Amino acid sequence: MKSLFKRWQQRFDPLAKLEKQRIELCAQHQCPPALLPLFTAAYPHADTDLKSLSYLVIDFETTGLNPMIDHILSVASIPIDDFCLKLSESRHDFVAQQQIKQDTAVINHIVPQMLQSAVSLDQVMTQLFTQMQGRIVIAHGSNIEKRFIQHYLAMKYKLQSFPLLWLDTLKLERTFVVTQPQQAYQLGRVRRHYGLPEYINHNALIDAIAAGELFLAQIIRLFGSQKQTLGEVYKRSL
Repeated sequence: MKSLFKRWQQRFDPLAKLEKQRIELCAQHQCPPALLPLFTAAYPHADTDLKSLSYLVIDFETTGLNPMIDHILSVASIPIDDFCLKLSESRHDFVAQQQIKQDTAVINHIVPQMLQSAVSLDQVMTQLFTQMQGRIVIAHGSNIEKRFIQHYLAMKYKLQSFPLLWLDTLKLERTFVVTQPQQAYQLGRVRRHYGLPEYINHNALIDAIAAGELFLAQIIRLFGSQKQTLGEVYKRSL
C-alpha cells in the first residue's frame, strides 16, 4: 500500500516528476560535464520550507522573442538567501558580437557603446550556469529565458532535456487573479499591487532585482503566517 501511494504521489506531484527527469538525465550520461553540477543533488520535496532554500533571480534582455533569429544582449542575476536579496553578489553581463536593432535599443536602452566591455555568449552562459548550482531559478515570465537557454544548449551541446527547477512570478501572480483573465501582468504593473517602488523597465539587472522583491512579496501574500512550502509555489508556477 505504501509503495502504491508513492507511485500515485510521483505521478501527480510535479516536483516528483521533475526529479525523475533529473535522475534520467544523469543516468543517460548525456549531460555535458560542465552542466552536471546543476543536477547532481536531488531536488527538494514539495513540503520543503521555502526559507531554507536558495534562489537565483535572472533576467535576459534580447533583440527579440525568437531565439532562432534573435540574440541575447545581456544577462543579469541576483541570489536570494534567507529571503534576502544579495545585491553585493548580483551580476549584469553584456554579450559581445551582437548586432543592436534600432527598435529594441529604444526599449532596453542598450547601445553599441555599452557592449565594448562585453564578453562572449559562452562566457556569459557558463557563468550563469555556475551561479545556478544549488539554487532554484526565478524569473518573471520565464518562458523567454527558458526559450533562449534551451536554444543555446541545443546548439552548443545538442541537449534537448534540461530539467531545471524554475519559479515564475508572472504565473504565480495569475493564480491570485482568476476573475480577470485579460489583466496585464507586466512586472512594473504587478509590483504596484504590492506597493513596491517604481523602477525603470527593460534593464536586466533592475528587472532581476524587481522580480526578486516581487517574489518575496508574493510569498507573504500566498502563505501569510502559514508554513511556506515549495510544492505550492512550484505548482502555481507551471
